[in-house]
Amino acid sequence: MAKMIALALLVAAPLSAVPAVAAPANPSVSTLEAVTLVNPNDGGTAIELAQAYLRADRPGEAMNHYRRALALDNVMLETRFGDAIWSHTVARQALKTVTAVSSR
Repeated sequence: MAKMIALALLVAAPLSAVPAVAAPANPSVSTLEAVTLVNPNDGGTAIELAQAYLRADRPGEAMNHYRRALALDNVMLETRFGDAIWSHTVARQALKTVTAVSSR
């Protein structure tokens, strides 16, 4: 019985551990491209990659990834302020904004 409890603690410990290094506030395009390769069907990652492309002044690629996010499952995301928002809502709003800015 004690071995089972010890094993359970060893398995659960990494899940509750605080990461040694915090994730960057604005990950780079290359980092997010790598994450997208690992998990290509994650709408949240598509949104983050699109936003990274916008920060890198690559609006065409950003629009492609916002459209991709719309094609994927609608997932709940957390804003930097802790609010919840759907990935499709973010993508639609961003596409309107990017299209309006790029048409000027």
